[in-house]
Amino acid sequence: MGVRIFKDDKQQELFDKQGYVVAPFIDEAEVKQLNDLFDQLHPNLPPGGGFVSGSYSSDFEYKKKASDAILEVLNKHYERLFENYQAFGAAFLFKMSSETSELAVHQDWTIVDETKYVALNCWIPLTDINETSGGLQVLPGSHYPAYNTLRAPTVPFFFSGNEDAVAPQTLPMYVKAGEAVILNQSVIHYSPPNRSGKIRKAITAGVKTKGAPMKFHYKAGDKIESFAMPEDFLISFDNFYKDIFERPKMGESIGFKEYVSPVLSRQEVLNLISNLKANAGFEKKAANPVVEQPGSFLKRLAGIFQS
Repeated sequence: MGVRIFKDDKQQELFDKQGYVVAPFIDEAEVKQLNDLFDQLHPNLPPGGGFVSGSYSSDFEYKKKASDAILEVLNKHYERLFENYQAFGAAFLFKMSSETSELAVHQDWTIVDETKYVALNCWIPLTDINETSGGLQVLPGSHYPAYNTLRAPTVPFFFSGNEDAVAPQTLPMYVKAGEAVILNQSVIHYSPPNRSGKIRKAITAGVKTKGAPMKFHYKAGDKIESFAMPEDFLISFDNFYKDIFERPKMGESIGFKEYVSPVLSRQEVLNLISNLKANAGFEKKAANPVVEQPGSFLKRLAGIFQS
């Protein structure tokens, strides 16, 4: 068993095996409350915009207000589902209906010591998700430590250069408004464009093992520098898509270590994905390349959040 965080044994077992679980989370009234809050905080939406995360805004006051208000709704549900846990913030995610609203296949950063603790995201749509919504897609089993890798903006993924082969292996999460996809932060995930003709609103909210120190990693040359970070560092970047690629201005350096990112061939990536999915109880589907090759997530990230 992995690091315990669910109260329910079956949910913990499924989380350990798949890297994610789907669970009822907030009710209809709370969905409406959060939709209304979104409208209040976002009176002017970017015309023709793509994917936007509130946590990447340069307005700290907005980010803190949104996070605190969202957590007021979520806290009782955290208490119902989790044990020995600590919330570390929340934000709105939204997609305009646009071909530019794709979010490239990626893993979230390593923000705790994953040999001792766990960090997870709760992804909660505020509208029903179907094949046109541009919803969350996940790669089952990809939380397993196939390689002893750290995940950070300056560190390539083990599948970098093969995103077009990885994205089709992800499974769409067709969940209802208010349901949550709760995923380990190391799980590979992806989000195709929103083609619904409507805005797609969702919540991302983080939970970690209680007391787990927050970390961030920065790679320069062959060394990784690790930083002890404040609890709210994920909403504290002034210029997100620039600052994340530079040595942190906040936090405290806690040391260096030699680090070389693994380099896998395309076939090795596909074989690994097949094994990870099989370990999670899923069969690997045929790897058909997507029409558009998204390129490295780091390159895409700098572009998709500029609006």
